[in-house]
Amino acid sequence: MVLRGFLKLLNRGVNVSQGRHYKPKNLLMILMLAPYLVLLFLFGILPLIMAIFNVPSKSPSNPNGGWKVFSIVLHDFRLVPAAEHVLGFMAIFVPLMIFFVVAMSLMLDVNSAPWKKYVRLAYIVPACVSGSVAVLLWYVLLEPTLSPFKSVMHWLGITQASQIWKTQNLTFILAFMAFFALAGQWILIQFGSLQSISTEILEAARVDGCSQFQMAMRIKLPLIRKYVIYMSVLVFAGGLQIFVEPQLLNTSIYAGIANQWSFDQLSYSLAFQNGNFGEASALSLMLLVPSLIGALLVIYKTDMFEDVTLKSPKKLAKEARKREAARA
Repeated sequence: MVLRGFLKLLNRGVNVSQGRHYKPKNLLMILMLAPYLVLLFLFGILPLIMAIFNVPSKSPSNPNGGWKVFSIVLHDFRLVPAAEHVLGFMAIFVPLMIFFVVAMSLMLDVNSAPWKKYVRLAYIVPACVSGSVAVLLWYVLLEPTLSPFKSVMHWLGITQASQIWKTQNLTFILAFMAFFALAGQWILIQFGSLQSISTEILEAARVDGCSQFQMAMRIKLPLIRKYVIYMSVLVFAGGLQIFVEPQLLNTSIYAGIANQWSFDQLSYSLAFQNGNFGEASALSLMLLVPSLIGALLVIYKTDMFEDVTLKSPKKLAKEARKREAARA
């Protein structure tokens, strides 16, 4: 009764621009969106506001307070090495993730074999091993005395852990660690997006003589482009904020191997080891900028929020004639 009365009041109080009431399905949409908006405010907008107000606060390196804290962070000797580590990590992780996930999703969608469900299960299993468990697993795999591949490692001349676990090698180790932990679940997500493609479109392509490769590149890939863009944004943001893996390596396995290795580790060190909450807040806001720019570019410079349409054969033939005329 209380919920019904609340819905009636909400339906009376909310009007569209033409003066009509919202339909019940719009009310349900608002109710479904409300928990997300509450969480977004509590754990997104509110911390952002607190960080902005916390930036000019006094700290040991900024005793008078003020907004010059951004300059102090930019001149911190630990910032450039952290940037080199994270950018190197992302240069390997992000392209590898996008290319491999899209390729494997398209290949998984080629035919409907009865064993395909077991392949999907095999993809999702590595996603269950993440964070601290993934660090422990990769430590065992790369430890010459514990690894199941120790005979191969010994044959390659790797007999001591110090030959692998070096700070300069962490870029590659962490990139592959993150890749194998996340690739499986994204393959299943992209495979699910491929299942939403109309069978009529695929049948028409087969009738027109499309090969499996042509169908994947010219029909399936354009139709799931929005999902690929969405995945790229999340993978980029996640790679920029890497923290758990290097922090666990530094504190639990090899002390000092990844000390302030990433931006988030540096921010953590500034806040909870040095007591410079103003600098930590400033660094956090600086990290927000590239992710925000990337999101705005995706929204306003791509067709991610527009309907995807395939060009008709007549339009394709017309464009082909224009290209041939231009070459002549």
